[in-house]
Amino acid sequence: MSFKIEMLRPHHLSYLSILNISSVYSELVNCKKVYYRNPTTKMFTVSIKLLTLGLVLLLLCGAAAAQSDLSLDVQSGRGKMLQMIRASTAPVIDGVMDEVWSIAPTIEDLHQVNPIEYAEPSEKTVIRVLFDEKFLYVSGMIYYQDRDDITANKMIQGANLEFDDKLRVYINPFNDGRNGYLFQTNANGVRSESIVENIRDLNWDWSGIWFAGSQATEYGWFAEIAIPYNTIAFDPNSDAWGISFLRDVMSKKESMAWTSYNRKVDPSNYATAKGLSGLEQGRGLDLIPGFSVTDSQAYNPATNETAFEPFLDVFYKITPNLTGALTFNSDFSATNVDARQVQLTRFNLFFPEQRRFFLQEADIFEFGGVDRNAKPFFSRRIGIGPNGEQLDINAGGKLSGRVGRWNVGALAVKQSGNTDFVPEGSEVVNDSDLFVGRVSANVLGQSTVGAIATSGNPDADESNSLVGVDFNYLNTRSFDNVTIEGQMWYQQSSTEGLDDEDSAWGVKLLSPNQEGLKGRIQYTEIGKNFFPALGFVNRTGIKQSELVIGHTKRFSAGSWLRSFENQFQGVRVTSTNGDVESELSEFIFSRVENQTGDKAFLLFNDIREVLTEPFRITDEVTIPIGDYSYRRYGVDFTTGGQRALVATLRLENGGFFSGDRSTVSGSIEWNVNKNISSKIEYEYNKIDLPEGKFDTQLIRLRTNIAFTPEWAWITTAQYDNQSKLLGVNSRLQWVPRAGSEFYIIYNGGWIDRTERGFEQIGKSATMRVGHTFRF
Repeated sequence: MSFKIEMLRPHHLSYLSILNISSVYSELVNCKKVYYRNPTTKMFTVSIKLLTLGLVLLLLCGAAAAQSDLSLDVQSGRGKMLQMIRASTAPVIDGVMDEVWSIAPTIEDLHQVNPIEYAEPSEKTVIRVLFDEKFLYVSGMIYYQDRDDITANKMIQGANLEFDDKLRVYINPFNDGRNGYLFQTNANGVRSESIVENIRDLNWDWSGIWFAGSQATEYGWFAEIAIPYNTIAFDPNSDAWGISFLRDVMSKKESMAWTSYNRKVDPSNYATAKGLSGLEQGRGLDLIPGFSVTDSQAYNPATNETAFEPFLDVFYKITPNLTGALTFNSDFSATNVDARQVQLTRFNLFFPEQRRFFLQEADIFEFGGVDRNAKPFFSRRIGIGPNGEQLDINAGGKLSGRVGRWNVGALAVKQSGNTDFVPEGSEVVNDSDLFVGRVSANVLGQSTVGAIATSGNPDADESNSLVGVDFNYLNTRSFDNVTIEGQMWYQQSSTEGLDDEDSAWGVKLLSPNQEGLKGRIQYTEIGKNFFPALGFVNRTGIKQSELVIGHTKRFSAGSWLRSFENQFQGVRVTSTNGDVESELSEFIFSRVENQTGDKAFLLFNDIREVLTEPFRITDEVTIPIGDYSYRRYGVDFTTGGQRALVATLRLENGGFFSGDRSTVSGSIEWNVNKNISSKIEYEYNKIDLPEGKFDTQLIRLRTNIAFTPEWAWITTAQYDNQSKLLGVNSRLQWVPRAGSEFYIIYNGGWIDRTERGFEQIGKSATMRVGHTFRF
């Protein structure tokens, strides 16, 4: 039995008409023949057996023969056991070796993760672990054959340590192979932390209170870490935690860890720490009172206002693994400023959440592996009005944590409206009550099944609710260095004034391997009236099919090349009645990385866009209805991020709808020393269409001055010629210890009047103070 598929036209690489997965699947199930006819092309026959074999090879991505769990445990290190010892005296966390560490169990058997997994590391590392009733303690003796190899460019607390040498501590207090925490520090004692979501994903926006200290030594540097139990969730009835450690030597682009699998350290391959009993969280109560004083001034019309705003955040451990949180008169003045984006598409842009209250236990609210379009809950929607204005959050409450095999989360927010301050003619929204609830159960070793529900509409008075169910499959244990993942989900929204076609569903199967073959196949349908008011959707009324397949070759340490990769991605989007809206064939050729982390690749895109209504891309240029096909070419270069001078450059050229588009983007970061760094980013688009010509420019400058790890001055300036706005955010921060913060923040805005130059339209100065009291 066979079916026929139309071959590609030689002049058009977008063969994605064959990727209508739902119809192909239906025909296969019914054992029919499928014909895709075009008189200008050849026909060829593919047997169902060969197709099935091809899909299996794609989804398994070249899986080797299955191994036993025992052999995988030995290879990855997840069978290792650490017998914990209680500290008689708490070590002082100052980066100086104390006598108390002499009784601690010692870990020295790290192996390489990169460049060659399970090879012997080039440097020695000695890790010790202790605990008492309040803290988990970790120390690391970080050795170097040459101390000049130490990379420690960052000295601001919370800085991105991706390209610094560091010591990482991974813990999974539930020892369930699914969730966890990551704490890391560098040679300057800078703290950076993350929570683990969906086993392999890291959410770096999460923050918690913990302590670290580092000091230079004759052999390299020594680090100490103390993790309070009231910062994390854990099961008091179990004395076994998942645990692992990793060290980076960025001058060699070498990572070494105690456990790893498929070049990853994640909860599925942590070792086990036994004997963690008698742990205390005190009352489990954190009170974070504070206040902000803001003086703001606007021009044309001229206004001046001074505001005093007290705030209070409360976190209470109902049980050691279940946390309740309350916020009153929430203040987000110290939140990092968003990075601007150039808008050249028909669809809304996505800006990630950065507010601390919403990031607490944020992993519990993740749903079905959906990260953008059709995301049922996106907390960034809360506190933003229909005109983009900021709305006050008068009060909010959250419950999140784990009960047995169940993961539970609930969020309720009282949001104020905008009726008191929006200009006449703007959209108006009244006060609203918003709610989201999420529950999932751990099943099948590493998988979950769950449900979500939302209620409320943050930027309109029309009622809205949503329910959804999802299944997330993960298997890292059945094949040699091969990971298999899958997701299925369904959502149904209900919006006042919208009926029918208000559901969405999707299925995805992937194998995201770090070496050899990898791939993903995905199908999504989103009804035209589907509207998750508390979520994110930027394209509705569609059926989307996607195929990704790639291959990575890794080389031995003696080669100047570290890896060589090629990848293809195909996307086909149709309306719900089958009319093509978009097609993309993207080829990434010859992505190479050398042993010092420098990278380069070639890019080719074959694109088709069908406009069923005019696309107003600027105020002066509108692209008419039509069927547009075009190709784009590009090249991308990036230097190793551990260098004092780091550069990126991307060049693209080719078609764009009915005309042409050239793009130049790049950045230069200069790490002068550990105290001073600066980064400038630039993006330029030159667009030439029959309907009109225009260009876009976006420039961003960021400077960091760290006087000490506690005192820092951070400034970000951004300008784009679409809005013609120059914005400056400058922040002086003092963090004397984790949980205590003092900020002075300046925000200024100028508009480019061209002939008259820049004219200031507003400014504000804020002082913010907050302190955490733990009970």
